[in-house]
Amino acid sequence: MDIFHIDRTYRNIRRYRQIVSVFIKYGFGGLLEQLDLDYYLALGKSLITLQHIKRDDLIRFSKAERLRLALEELGPTFVKLGQLLSTRPDLVSPDILLELRKLQDKVPGFSFAEAEEQIKTSIGSPLTEVFKEFSREPVAAASISQVHRARLRDGSDVAVKVQRPEIEEMIATDIDIMFTLAQLATKHISELEPYQPLLLVREFAKNIRLELDFQVEGRNIDRFAKNFADDPTVHIPTVYWQQSSSKVLTLEWIDGIKVDELDLSGESAFDPLVLAANGADFVLRQILEFGLFHGDPHPGNLFVLPGNVIAPIDFGLVGRLDDELASALLDLLISLLKQDVQGLLRVMFRIGVVDEEKINLRELRADLFDLLDRYVGVSLKNLRLHNLVKDFMRIVSFHQIRFLPDFMLLLRVLLSVETTARQLDPDFDFVTHAAPLVEKLAEKRFSAEHLQKIVRSQLRELSSLLEVIPGATRDILKKLSRGHLRFEFEHLGLDLFSKNLDRIANRISFTMVVSAIIIASSLIMSADNGFKIFGYPLLGIIGYILAGGLGTWLAIAILRSGKM
Repeated sequence: MDIFHIDRTYRNIRRYRQIVSVFIKYGFGGLLEQLDLDYYLALGKSLITLQHIKRDDLIRFSKAERLRLALEELGPTFVKLGQLLSTRPDLVSPDILLELRKLQDKVPGFSFAEAEEQIKTSIGSPLTEVFKEFSREPVAAASISQVHRARLRDGSDVAVKVQRPEIEEMIATDIDIMFTLAQLATKHISELEPYQPLLLVREFAKNIRLELDFQVEGRNIDRFAKNFADDPTVHIPTVYWQQSSSKVLTLEWIDGIKVDELDLSGESAFDPLVLAANGADFVLRQILEFGLFHGDPHPGNLFVLPGNVIAPIDFGLVGRLDDELASALLDLLISLLKQDVQGLLRVMFRIGVVDEEKINLRELRADLFDLLDRYVGVSLKNLRLHNLVKDFMRIVSFHQIRFLPDFMLLLRVLLSVETTARQLDPDFDFVTHAAPLVEKLAEKRFSAEHLQKIVRSQLRELSSLLEVIPGATRDILKKLSRGHLRFEFEHLGLDLFSKNLDRIANRISFTMVVSAIIIASSLIMSADNGFKIFGYPLLGIIGYILAGGLGTWLAIAILRSGKM
C-alpha cells in the first residue's frame, strides 16, 4: 500500500464510517462482515448504538425497500449507482430492480449566494452582467445541480442549470470508496465474481464523471437538435454556449406541460393518441436511425408543447449504438419474431459476455424454446414488450449472461416508452408501430449502398493484412534459418499450484526439523549426561522447549490459513 493510498484512506475515514453505519442501520451488517470490514464494522455498530436505531422499525420493509432507503440516505453518488443498477436486469433481481426505479435524488436546494458564486467563478462574469433577471429560488433541485429560471440581456427566457458546490469532491471520495468495496467483494464473496463488481464501478465512475461535465450534456443536445431539425413533432431546446460552462448550463426555457401532468380528459388541447405516436417515433428514430438515444425518457423529462410537439429535457445520460450493436439489435428482433432459437443464441453470444465453459448450452436452448413457445400465436396487438423483455431477461440472469451497458440501457428506454405510450393510449400497439421502421432498417442492410460499405471495410482490413504478411513472413523465415525461432507457452493455473507445492514442501521440511529436534532431545535425555537441571540434562530440556515452540507456531500458521 503506497503512502498516497494511505492518505486517501485516512481522508475518507469519516465517509467510510457513515456508509457502514447506514448499511448496518438498514440490516446489511452481514454483507459488511463478508467484506471483512471488521474495523469499520465495529465503528458502525457503535454509531448505531449511539443513534438508538430500533431494528423493529425495519421489519415492515422488504430487503429491496431497505436497500433503496439506504442508498437515498447515503446521498447523490449512491442514488446514481442505484439508478444505474435499475437499468441492469441481467445483474439485479426483479424485486430490487423495481424498487431501485423508485429512487429519487430530489434534495433541498443550495443558497442563492452559492449559486451566484458558482456562476461567477465558472463563467467568469458576475451574474448581473450575464442575466437581466434571475430567480433567487430554484424551480427544481437535485443531488448534482439545481435549475433557476432567468432572462438573458436580449430578453430570451432561459433555464440555468447550476452544479452543486463541492459535489465533485464528494463524488470522487465516494467513487474511491466504491472501488475499495468492489475489490473486497471480488476477493471475499465468490458469488459476486460473475458480475465483476470492479467493472461495474468503473462503468459507473465513467458515466457520473461525464454527467458532472455540463458541456458534454450541451454537446449531446446540439447533436439531437441537428438529428431532429427536420421533424416538426420534436423540439430540442437551444443551448446558449456563451452563458454556459462545465458547471453551468444555460438552455432555452421550455414553457410546456410534463407528460405525467397532462389532463387527458376530453377537454384537453392535446391529443393523447397523437402524442403516443409522436413519442414512440421520437425514440425509435433515435435508436434505429441515428444510433444516439436519450437514456432517461421518463414522463418527467418529456414536455408537451402546443400542436402535440414533444420537447425532451435532461440529456445528461445518453446511449450509443455502433453499427455492430445496431445490427445485433435488429437480428435479435428478427430472431424473436421468427421463433429462431439458433439465431437468438448467436446474437446473445455476439452482444453478451458468456463463459462458455460454465454455461449449459442445452439448458439455455431449452429455456429459449420455452420462451418463444409462450408467444407463438400471440398477435402483435396483444404482444406486450414489457412481458417479453422481462421473460427474456429472467433467462439471461439465470444463466449469468451479461450484456453491454448501452444495450441494457436501450432495453430500459424501450420499456419506458411503451409504458408512457400506453398511459396516453391504452390501446397503443408499440410492436406494430415499430414494425415499419424495423422493416426499413432491415431493407437498408441489404441495400447496394450498405453492401458496398461492408465490402469497402473488409477490403481495407484485407489491404492492411496484406501489407503486414510479407514482412512478418520474412522475419519468421530469417529466424527459422538461423535457429532463433522460439515458441512461448503459458501454463494457466500453474502459479497457484507451484505456490501450494512450495508451501507443502516447506511445512514438511519444517516438520522433519521439529521431529529431528525431538528425537535428538530424547536421545540426550536417555544418555543422562552433561549439565542437569532438576535431574534432567539441560540440552534435552532446551531441545524439547524449542521443538514445542516451533510446533505450536506451525500449528497456528496452519489454523490461520484455514487449510488443515
